[in-house]
Amino acid sequence: MPSVAATYYDGLTAKRHAVEVSLHPDGLAIFSAEGRLVSSWPYQSIRRIEGHAGAGLAVTLLPQPGSTAEPLLEIPDMAFAADLAGRAPLTLTKGLRERRERRAVVFWAIAAIISLLGLAFYGLPAIAGRLAPLVPAAAEIRLGAAMDPEIRKTFGGDNGIRTCIGAEGQQALANLVGRFEEAAGLHVPLKVVVLNHRLVNAFALPGGYVYMFNGLLQKARSPDEFAGVLAHEIGHVKLRHGLRSVIQAGGLGFLLGTVFGDFAGGTAIILASRSLMQSAFSRDSERQADHFAVDLMLKAGGDPLGLARFFINAGVADPGGLSWIASHPANAEREQAIRDALTGAAASRPALTPEQWTALRAICQKTD
Repeated sequence: MPSVAATYYDGLTAKRHAVEVSLHPDGLAIFSAEGRLVSSWPYQSIRRIEGHAGAGLAVTLLPQPGSTAEPLLEIPDMAFAADLAGRAPLTLTKGLRERRERRAVVFWAIAAIISLLGLAFYGLPAIAGRLAPLVPAAAEIRLGAAMDPEIRKTFGGDNGIRTCIGAEGQQALANLVGRFEEAAGLHVPLKVVVLNHRLVNAFALPGGYVYMFNGLLQKARSPDEFAGVLAHEIGHVKLRHGLRSVIQAGGLGFLLGTVFGDFAGGTAIILASRSLMQSAFSRDSERQADHFAVDLMLKAGGDPLGLARFFINAGVADPGGLSWIASHPANAEREQAIRDALTGAAASRPALTPEQWTALRAICQKTD
């Protein structure tokens, strides 16, 4: 068959070359307009490009050793194309198939992202509550111990926040904590400290760590108010709300690190600690902690209405968080819920004696 006109791309530049092509026993020969041999393509190495928009046939050459070029040849002559098809395999390797492969990769990548986002926003919140109780107590204690230094740095800088250690105050606090711990039936031991900070606040970490701030201690007008807040935070420990929040924030990878004691370095602990301090427990979690506090005080001593009175006295929606106000039940709602829970019940004994209360409020006169 005589040569026919074609368009050639060398695969290295975008320049079009007008060429002549002809068929020979061993392959397809490509000549320049001046008659110079540009390239010779063995038939067994020629592949058809499906989806060619122009007339005729578009073909390419399989990659050659030591070359990165992907040359392209467009042959508009249909008779020549048919003759070439009888000599070369012309199986598909390029063009439409590659575009389909790229579209498939993009599709599955988007699907994976959507799945991960769905897991983060819907899956993990839904299953975190079920996963938290399955975490061994020893692993939760390790997590709390790892987070404790970061919490102290948050409020006290690199040197950490000072802990109040007045002897008589510590004795009064230990008396209250011991009664509550015995009545609560916890899965982890309590580690309750008063931190020398004027913030009116308190919160609990996973593993039994409970922080009561001196600002809250001085704001409380009675030992029952302070004891109510403490009982509320012990409720978060008992119900593992902090661990659940960490799982939601850190994901399944962090959960596995919790179980196996590998927290992926200090950065993960810092993020988990900040997330717990800055996040909000759900309304249901806060109600559960309130109800637990009422039951605990009825068993171990103190007037549960002290918790309700503290909400109003302190002027915050929740004594247990740093930025939890907006997402928690209103003060009046929580106070009424506590009163309803107390129908027909009465406090067994005061949370602390007047002497113990005085000593506890002076606990920060000595710090370490």
